[in-house]
Amino acid sequence: MLFFLCLLSLTLSFVLTPAVIGLSWHIGAVDVPSDGRRMHHQSIPRAGGIAIYTAFLISCLAGDFLTHELVCILCGGGLMLLVGLADDIFCLGAWVKFFFQSSAALACVLGVGTRSVPETVCAVFWVLALTNAHNFIDGLDGLFSGCAAIEGGALFLIFAIEGRLQNGTPALLLALACLGFRYFNRYPAETFAGDCGSATVGFLLGMLSLPLFDVMLPSLEGLSPLFLFAYPLTDLATAVLRRVLRGKSPFAADRGHLHHRIYDAGLLQPQCVGVLLLITVGFSTGSVLVRTESLWLAASLALIALAFLLMRIRRFVEEFH
Repeated sequence: MLFFLCLLSLTLSFVLTPAVIGLSWHIGAVDVPSDGRRMHHQSIPRAGGIAIYTAFLISCLAGDFLTHELVCILCGGGLMLLVGLADDIFCLGAWVKFFFQSSAALACVLGVGTRSVPETVCAVFWVLALTNAHNFIDGLDGLFSGCAAIEGGALFLIFAIEGRLQNGTPALLLALACLGFRYFNRYPAETFAGDCGSATVGFLLGMLSLPLFDVMLPSLEGLSPLFLFAYPLTDLATAVLRRVLRGKSPFAADRGHLHHRIYDAGLLQPQCVGVLLLITVGFSTGSVLVRTESLWLAASLALIALAFLLMRIRRFVEEFH
């Protein structure tokens, strides 16, 4: 059954994406390169999230693991898809999007189970962080979709190792939906995921990863979500801090993301994406190892993580030198 659902998610995403490309042109969901931060030089349709979410939704409905919690997550993801699609077509304001993101996150967090006020606030903050972090890294062909596929696969492995396939299966289906879409999103991209893709998938990953916090954060296992999403979260944190220090809105787009820095250093787009996907694989592997309490492996991974963070901080400091 799991094999069938995985094949369904992958195939649907792959088959639906060409149709969504045509739909994107028709409804005006097109990314026009109008500033220096964009890495493409021609208009490209950007509603690929429709294919990803549709494939994920249908494969979840086809399974026998549909729960009240998953229904809440699917509804929240559907709302994020609509908001993102509206932004891809009409370019909504950042604070308008943030309002809908916050509303969807709060409703879903409350819907999946009873939590104390501090836990609810932390959960909503987590979901919002991953929603925007994955939107921020969607700047090179195949980068976002590749990272999301790796993260979803690692999330499935963690739950599978712990015997919680009901939690892990949706993450795997989401990963495969991203993978099917990536065929058309890799360099040179025929389509982009758009806000309806990157923000929606980030939201879904945030909600699906909440059960990882059933372990207290001071423990080693509790660090696994931070390892798993270390790359997008680090990019988000430094981007927000950089913009605030410059007196700009934290949502003001710029050309200071890690993928921009690597590209400006002289690498080609596919090489930049390869480097960042390898970093994502390293962190994702570490999140699985940390969950198994492999102390020496976790220590080794911590050194890798520290090296990555120091490199990012150095770049950040150089901007204000």
